[in-house]
Amino acid sequence: MSNASLLLGAGGLVIGVLAGVAFSGSDSPADLRKVIDDTVVPAQEAAEKAAKAHGEQLAALQKRLDALETGLAENAPDMSALTAGLSKEMTTKLDDLRTKLGDDIAKTSAAQAETIKTSLADLSKGIEETTRVAAAAVAAPADAGPDAAEVPEPDSGMASADALGVGDTALFADGAVRAFVSRIDPAGGSVRLSVNGSLVTLGAGGSTPVSMDGRDCSVTVASMSDRGVTLGSDCGVIPPAVTVAAPDNGVLPGHTVSLADGALRVFVSSVDSEGQEARIAVNGVQTQRVAADTSLGVDVGDQSCTLRVTGIGEGMIGFDASCG
Repeated sequence: MSNASLLLGAGGLVIGVLAGVAFSGSDSPADLRKVIDDTVVPAQEAAEKAAKAHGEQLAALQKRLDALETGLAENAPDMSALTAGLSKEMTTKLDDLRTKLGDDIAKTSAAQAETIKTSLADLSKGIEETTRVAAAAVAAPADAGPDAAEVPEPDSGMASADALGVGDTALFADGAVRAFVSRIDPAGGSVRLSVNGSLVTLGAGGSTPVSMDGRDCSVTVASMSDRGVTLGSDCGVIPPAVTVAAPDNGVLPGHTVSLADGALRVFVSSVDSEGQEARIAVNGVQTQRVAADTSLGVDVGDQSCTLRVTGIGEGMIGFDASCG
């Protein structure tokens, strides 16, 4: 209850007392004082006590509010310190991440640099070897001299390649056989080749077998010197056809021969010397195929005749005939 309410209550009480006295018909001052002393004074004292108690309660409440505000102020987080701590932690983590990333990049770069260095070293070695061989080839005379590791050139039945250096490839049999020169060691007298993907080390005059189209052939080191290496191969070389001599009294295509005293007239239509066969017509226009060293029986009237092919060669065919 507020102080204003208490004062209003006391004022109302005084007014009520005065009104009661007025209506009671007593106008004695003593009576009026006595009524006021008996009624108003206690009311005033009660109001004062109530006001004092109310003031004490308000003071206690204010004290509690002050204590609460003080506690809140003391327990409130220090935003500056919190922000500084968070910033420091983030900075530390970023520094750690940056350091780790830098280390990883350094390791990767070192590994790549080592790989590139190795590759460049191998390439440089190959270029140096090729340059050395090429320089030797330019400086050397046509004859390599007694120190050259050479063997006789291959015969006409073997295809040969020009002098090759490291990194060169010799092709034989229209590219079906590929011989790649990967290393030349003139001092050691050897050369390393990759023949159709198979590695082999050969000396001067050495050869390695190759299978091509169901036929065996070989790649041979024909010669080796400071100029390089020369390779040869019989792969893809067609063996010369066997030449058959022309038969005695051979007949060319388009001609006719009379045999057995005219009983047989043989017209030669065509001759295949390589296949050892021919097409002929006997006593007529109907042709037939005959092979070398074969015989035909021919009936002429009441005679039985035999036509023999004595040979086929050089585009001609030979005959012999008898009748009986």
